[in-house]
Amino acid sequence: MKKIMKILCVFALVFLAGCSSTNSEDEQKQVVTDFFTYVSKCDTKNLKKITSSSVFNSMELEKMEKELNQYTEEEFGKVFVEETDKFKKAIFKDLFTDIKITDVKEDGDKVKVTVTGKEKDYDFSFDQSELNDLATQYVTEHQDELLKVYQEEGEAAFQIKIFDEIAPTIYKTMTDTYKKAPTKKLKSTVTLEKKDDKWIITGLDE
Repeated sequence: MKKIMKILCVFALVFLAGCSSTNSEDEQKQVVTDFFTYVSKCDTKNLKKITSSSVFNSMELEKMEKELNQYTEEEFGKVFVEETDKFKKAIFKDLFTDIKITDVKEDGDKVKVTVTGKEKDYDFSFDQSELNDLATQYVTEHQDELLKVYQEEGEAAFQIKIFDEIAPTIYKTMTDTYKKAPTKKLKSTVTLEKKDDKWIITGLDE
């Protein structure tokens, strides 16, 4: 009976250890999956929770958010602010596609997760002259209307009128340009470490 109990105890320990490993790997995969989900939504709040400060800062998402937050309804108008937000979401939504986790390996106290997929190559110069032409064309074609707004409502209302009217066209042009950007293959190694009993991403390598 004692021998049987010992065998059962050993079996239980092995089984629990195996379960623990599987659960841990599931957690690691979930963190990596969440990372790409949050990036696609430009969700800086949740990205901060699952990345180290060095990884998060290297992505410069907060910097971009601060730059976009300078466009306020009071100064640029509601439509312009909404179109800015739509543009941001559109380009991040398509940044990574077909993401798959292909390997998970322990490396000391770290875990290396191999990820494959596709990535938009946004590394190109945007032609600002087309945007300037669109703005100039609108002002030229609506001089009388804009002058009336300026005279009756003031300079601030005049400026908001221009921004609100040109924003949909300008941002559509920019969105269409970025959507045409080439797609390249992605193979990345995501490094995870356990901090305060939670797995967080501490490295991103291509």
